Amino acid sequence: MSAPPKPALYAAIAMLVLAGLTSIGIAAYFAKTPDPWTWRSLVALATIPFSLVCAGLLYRWPTRENAGAALLVVGFSLVRIGLPDEWTTATYVIMAITALVAVPVAWAARTLPP
Repeated sequence: MSAPPKPALYAAIAMLVLAGLTSIGIAAYFAKTPDPWTWRSLVALATIPFSLVCAGLLYRWPTRENAGAALLVVGFSLVRIGLPDEWTTATYVIMAITALVAVPVAWAARTLPP
């Protein structure tokens, strides 16, 4: 098996970073909050396996469709921020990190073959 093209490799790494940072964030949230089972935590928990699956798909089968699926997961992960009147400093940090993760995934979606 040969290594995937650079855009797919960077997108796979970005999805692994998203899964890792979401795991750390959800662990901190569960440790801090007395009642952590909210819709936001469920969205974050669902983001982790979806990110891992997309990372594997991008690494093993680097196609535009798989990069598009990864972009959908990145967008889905932003659902947990809620409405603007509920935003905090942590929300802006989540949005900034998600935007940084989305850059290599968007690059892969734009340059990989269909």
